[in-house]
Formats: sequence, structure tokens, C-alpha cells
Amino acid sequence: MPILSTSRIKYTILYGQLFILLAAFSSIYPQIHGLFGERGLQPVAPMLECEEESIFQCRLPLLRFTCNLLHLSPSVGLQVLCFIGVCLSAYSIVKPRWQNMVIFLILYFLYRTIYEAGGVFMYYQWDAFLLESTIYVAILAFFRDGPADIVAIFGIVVLIVRVTFMTGATKLLSKCPEWWSLNALDYHFESQPMPTPLSFYAHHFPSFLKQAATLAAFFFEIALPCMYMIPVIHVRYVMFFGQVLLTTLTILTTNNGFMNYNMLVLLVSMLEIPRVPQGEPFLSMLVFARIAYDVVYKGRFKMITEAGSWPTFKLDMNHESFQKLVRDYIDVLVIIIIIMLAVMILRAILQSCLSTDRFSKMFHVAFVASTVVILSVYGFIPLLRLDEKLATRTNENPMIMSYYAAANKWGVANSYGSFRQTTGKFGRPEIVIEGSHQIEGPWKEIEFKVKPGLLSKRPQFVSPGHPRLDVQMHYAAHGTYQQNPFFLSLVYHLMQNTTEVIGLIEDYPFKNRSEPMKFVRAKLYMYHYAKMDDKNWWTRDFQEEYMPAFNKGNEALQKYLTEHNIIIKKKSQFINGPLGLYLKQYHRLTGGNDLFYTTVIFVGMMLLRRIHMIIYPHYHNHAIDD
Repeated sequence: MPILSTSRIKYTILYGQLFILLAAFSSIYPQIHGLFGERGLQPVAPMLECEEESIFQCRLPLLRFTCNLLHLSPSVGLQVLCFIGVCLSAYSIVKPRWQNMVIFLILYFLYRTIYEAGGVFMYYQWDAFLLESTIYVAILAFFRDGPADIVAIFGIVVLIVRVTFMTGATKLLSKCPEWWSLNALDYHFESQPMPTPLSFYAHHFPSFLKQAATLAAFFFEIALPCMYMIPVIHVRYVMFFGQVLLTTLTILTTNNGFMNYNMLVLLVSMLEIPRVPQGEPFLSMLVFARIAYDVVYKGRFKMITEAGSWPTFKLDMNHESFQKLVRDYIDVLVIIIIIMLAVMILRAILQSCLSTDRFSKMFHVAFVASTVVILSVYGFIPLLRLDEKLATRTNENPMIMSYYAAANKWGVANSYGSFRQTTGKFGRPEIVIEGSHQIEGPWKEIEFKVKPGLLSKRPQFVSPGHPRLDVQMHYAAHGTYQQNPFFLSLVYHLMQNTTEVIGLIEDYPFKNRSEPMKFVRAKLYMYHYAKMDDKNWWTRDFQEEYMPAFNKGNEALQKYLTEHNIIIKKKSQFINGPLGLYLKQYHRLTGGNDLFYTTVIFVGMMLLRRIHMIIYPHYHNHAIDD
């Protein structure tokens, strides 16, 4: 028997997904006014301009409806939607009866509205993955337990297989020389958007260890995903714990939002195992023997050893042979998915036929099976598009592309693959913003919450939280300020001392009104990790001027921001009524952090109460009787 029953697996996933959603809503809540407010970096108000008669023909219909109903400005409306998401997630955690399909779909649409409104600050892989995984979990939640749960759980396994395989394969398909030479981790730990303290130490590991880690990651992400679906208990357990280990190490060395935590939750679905009738130990031995044989004798890598030096690893294939390998592997994946999905559906149908409540359970199976099949077919499209020939064929097929566009619209057929190109071969570029009261100086640096600035600043653990301005500053450093309207918006609001934007940074050295910030400039530095015995965490070298000095009244800057709907001169049709004014003032006083701490305390107290009820049931029974 598996360690966890189907019911336990189901509710572990439901609880876990609710915690991830709670973290996602709680993370974005205090950043809304600074990022999307009327005086924020990228106001959401212009997105609500619409002359159509039907609200559903306009962008962000849920936000428009909320603002109309409660008389709120667009940013306060987003804040309210986020607040509802936090409360609904928290309440569903402590009230299992609320863990049904409707609740998860509501949470999906709430977060999707924020996702669509957020522009560059929300278009991250972990946001897309959260939306897609919430759809799969909503199908699993449904309204009741039943045989159909095994089909829904297998649908989640298919999602994991697709995401894992695409994450690994895209690194090599990108033709990045550092991934192909297995040297990417020599630069990745230093150059990733938000490093952790352990990234510093991992960066200083010997190169051969980092090469071995890269090779192991490719093995788990590219070669083994098909094993996730094999109905042999020992194989699935090994795959489960191996993937958990890989994901945990990623969490420790990468602040990758909440995606890896979300993946840990969904990995529990691999423990739902349709066991073969007989011979499991023998089948397990055969599978592991074949894996060992392929690694030793057919492994596409070489280990090179030289006297007096550490061993090195090298991939023993070229891009063309890897493309063919990917094409063949995708065929195998699709065949296994189809066979196993058919087995799961038949198993659920048989169990429903043998139950007393046949009609309702058969309806449950029909709904879940049809939905999972549709989602799996949609998911095949980005998987097939990994191959250049298949991508060309799908592009030329209007029917497939129309289905793909529809699936993309609802976020159920996303392409995945983080860090496809290694960008930090020469270090990590960082923008340092400096402000001054006078053009002659002195110039003072603006310190951000997480991104490297001061050389003595230690990298931080922030996931599953996500300081979005800091991450976007990392990507802006790889381009120019003209390519990043949000950056020009940032320097404008820094000179204006805009409260909402100032709340997004760590230290603003111009709080003294007698010496306000009248000039701003930006420099580009190349940061590197310091040596292990150095007192600082970073070293840096000046590269070039990123942005020339602007003054506070720069007309060209104001014109540019007005043209890009960042400075809003036209009065919005959505303005705050009494409720909106109160919420905005309350947020200004508290910074939004009160919501997170209040929610944590509430959830903690309710969970302690449930634990107490389990341990001392007689006490609560007497209390109810009294």
C-alpha cells in the first residue's frame, strides 16, 4: 500500500496550494500602491479606459466591476481583490469544507486579474505556473471525494512532467555554450536575479562539483520525467524523493518566487500509485538496472581525469543529436501519458460502477476525465513546440494555433524554462541610482530592499515572497533606461518623494525636506562575489554611465512618462468613495504588512484549535453540550 491514501494525497495538495496562494496574495498586497497605484510606477488606471457597452468586452472586467460596485480607484480595487484572496485562502485553510472547486476558481480569477494588471512586474514564470496549477487543483477539489480523484491527481503528475522536462530541455535547446559545457553554475549562483546566502557558498564550490550538479539536474529534468508515471511503487518513490531533493536545493540557492514551493506541493501527487498486480520488486529491479546501464554505458557524457587535477565532465553529443533525442523522448512521453491516463480513467469508472452512488460518481468521473484530457491535449502543444520541425508544423496549422491561443489566454498551456541563457559570465550588472540636492553633489546612493548595493550587504532569503521592483531592476541592468519605462518612472517618483514608491525601497536618504532630491543619475557596475575570507559579500567595478543626470523639473522626462500613461493627467472615471479613501489611508499608515501578520496569527490560532480538538475531543464535545 502507498504511504498516503488517495484522500490524504488530495487534501495535502489542497492545503498546500492554499498556502501558496496565501503567500502569493500576501506578497503582492503591500506592493500594489507603489507598483500599480495612481502615483505608482506603472498605474493600472489607463488599462480600465473602455468605451464598450459590455463590461466583458473591456480589459480586467472583475476589477472594473469591483471599482464600480464599491466606488474605488483602480489601485484600491486591486488591493481589495488581493485582500479577498488573502482572506479566502486563509479561511479555506482552517475550514476544509471550503476547499472545493468554486473557491479555487475564485482564487484563480482574483490572482489572474492582478496578473493581467501588473504588466512587467507580474509576467514571471512562477505567476504563470501558479495560475495553471490552481486550475488543476480546482479540478481535484471538485465538491466531493470519489474515484475521479485519481484521474485529477494524475493530471497534476502530467503537469509536473511537462514543466520538469521543459525546464531542463530548454537549457540545451537554447544552444547556450555555458550549459553545454556544464559550466553554467560557475556563473549562475552569482548572476541570478535574487541570490540567497547559500548561493555565495555554492559559488565557491570546486568547478567539478558544480559540473556534477548540472549533470545530475539534467538527468532528473530530462531523462527521468517519464519514470514519474510508471506504476511501480519503488520507482515512483525514488523519483519523488529525488525531485524533492533537487527542488529543495533550488530553494536554498535561489529566490525563485514561490514556484519551487508550489512544485513541492504538487510533487505529492506522485505518491498516488496505481500498483501492478504482481512482481513489483522484480519490475523495480529491472527499471533501476536499466537506468544504471544507460548511465554507465549509454550516458551522453564523459568524465575526463588528469593527474594532479579535479575530474571534469563533458556532454558527449551535439545540438542536432540532442534535438533528435528530444523529439523521440516527446513521442515516448505522449504515449505513456495517453496509456496511463486511459488506465486511470478506466480504473475510476470501474470503482464508480461498484459503488452505491453510481450516478453522481460517474458524473464526477466524466467531468474530471474530460477536463483532464482537454488540459493534457493543450499541454502537449508547448511540449511539441520544443522541437523546431514540430514547432514549424504547428505554426502552419491554423486550427492548432487557435486552440493554443485560447489555452494561452487562460494560462493552461504555458511554456516553461527558466535561465535558458547564462548572462553572468563577466559578473552581474547592477544599476546604482544616486541622488543629490545639488548638481555638484554630494551624491547619495539609493539602497533597495534585496538587490545588491552596499558591498557589505548580505544576500537574503525572501522566497516565497517576491520584491518585484528589485527583480525588475536586475533585468533592466541588461538593457538601457530607454527600454525600461518603469525605470524612468522610478527616478521621477524618487525626485518627487512619492510616498507609495518610496515604500518599495530600503533607504531613502532625502527625507529631510530642507534638502530634497533635485537631481538623479544612474551608474552601471559589475558585481562579483567577494572571496570567502573577505569581510564584504561583494566587490564591484564601474562599467559606464547608465543614465545621465536628470533634474526634478525635466520636461522631456515628464513628457515621456505622460505619453506612456505613467503620469496620469486625465481624471479617471473610477474614484475613491468613503471606503476607498479609508482603505488607502489605512494602507499608507501600515504599509500593508499588517495584513500578512494578522493572517499568520489567525491561521496559526485556528490550526492550534483544530489540533487541540483532535487531541482532546471530549473537552470540545462537553463544551458543545453545555
